[in-house]
Amino acid sequence: MLKQLIQSDVHGNVRHSAVQELARGWKKDPDTLPLLKQRVQSDDNGNVRRAAIQELAEGWKKDPDTLPLLKQLIQSDDDKFVRSAALQELARGWKDEPWLFELLYNCAINDPFQRQDNWEDNPRQIALERIIKLYPDHPKTLTLLRDRAENDTDDKVREFAQKKLKQFTQNH
Repeated sequence: MLKQLIQSDVHGNVRHSAVQELARGWKKDPDTLPLLKQRVQSDDNGNVRRAAIQELAEGWKKDPDTLPLLKQLIQSDDDKFVRSAALQELARGWKDEPWLFELLYNCAINDPFQRQDNWEDNPRQIALERIIKLYPDHPKTLTLLRDRAENDTDDKVREFAQKKLKQFTQNH
């Protein structure tokens, strides 16, 4: 029943819940992982895709397709919410990987986010937050903070970076 709901229910919130329940309750079912991957890549609802991303990163971190898929979503997905979810999961699940700083740095500079509503999460800010948290002593962190405080096209990211820059310089 959950598999059917994931694939064909017209309501995104039903598919979202079905994705979560299937991933958590039927992890060993051979259809679960392919269904999650399918939802990540093709569902027309961003919330369903985000739920599938979160479940993949948590339950199938060691699957050889999970990491490349998350990286690909960050770099080229059209949905800013999907990029944000993939970014958050990478920073949470792969925080000790040596390549993560550069991926976050690239996102903090180059993500194409354009704010349409005040409540939206900007992937550039998420990347910047993770860099500050995970890499406060990295030689590029302070330079990046200064750059985003002056040059980010999003007012909220600039304000965030200015606030963090002030705190950062007081603490370091």
